[in-house]
Amino acid sequence: MNRILTCVGKTAEKPYYFEKVYANLYSIEELCYVIYENAFLIDKDIVNKELADWVNTECGLPDLARDLYSYVNQNVLPASFAGRILEYTGYYTKDEIEQVEAVLKLNVSLNVFEKWKAKADFLYESHHYLLAIKEYEHVLESLDEDETDLRSKVYNNMGVTYMALYLYESAAECFEKSYSINNNGTAWKHYFIAKRLSLSEDDYVRLIAESEEAYRVSVPIEGELLAVNEAFEKCDETVKMKELFALQDGKEASLYYEEIDRLTGILKSDYREIALEADELSSGVEQ
Repeated sequence: MNRILTCVGKTAEKPYYFEKVYANLYSIEELCYVIYENAFLIDKDIVNKELADWVNTECGLPDLARDLYSYVNQNVLPASFAGRILEYTGYYTKDEIEQVEAVLKLNVSLNVFEKWKAKADFLYESHHYLLAIKEYEHVLESLDEDETDLRSKVYNNMGVTYMALYLYESAAECFEKSYSINNNGTAWKHYFIAKRLSLSEDDYVRLIAESEEAYRVSVPIEGELLAVNEAFEKCDETVKMKELFALQDGKEASLYYEEIDRLTGILKSDYREIALEADELSSGVEQ
């Protein structure tokens, strides 16, 4: 069953202008949404008396405002301040709040390029893969060539994002670039995983036969992929799918088609989200 969300407080007559996203906010729910969706942009500026005043007078939430005033006086970190707002309203789950707090804690020590990377990482973790790739590209375009460590990490993470989209060749190119910058061992391993998934058996064997190092890296990969396949075969979803397909030609075939329709609807919804992000990217619109 889906969670039922109830509004907290009242609609503000005077909006709060959230400068980081250039938006006027009219409710505590809108504030929560902006914090969650833009955690990578938020810094110490969010801890301020004006916001606490707005929560108190405009949203009619004196209990929450009291906590925020205390946090302002204590000069707490943005993660604690924003986390209290999200926790109070119940708009997001505990895991989602912890995710936002983790991003905000990371932001404190980051330079501008690292914050951009954190934004891309956040988008990847939120399954907004195309938007994440655009952000990674933005970081790479802005970074100096001597920022080797960060460039390597960005290429690796962009490769991981391409893997999530099943674009294994593009992923392999990113991993190869990451490795070429500073011999990133993780990226090198990821490169062979991407190649293993994209090449035919014969082509992959020829690839790893080119050098002793390539063969050495490839050996544990086979074991890991085998373990993943075994886990996949045993997982509840796979078992259910096998049971479902067993109904296809039996007396309960109608159940099979009903479930297929439901699963197809989910896939269509996911596709629409990806297509919408693609349209936004092509038109230059950013979230």
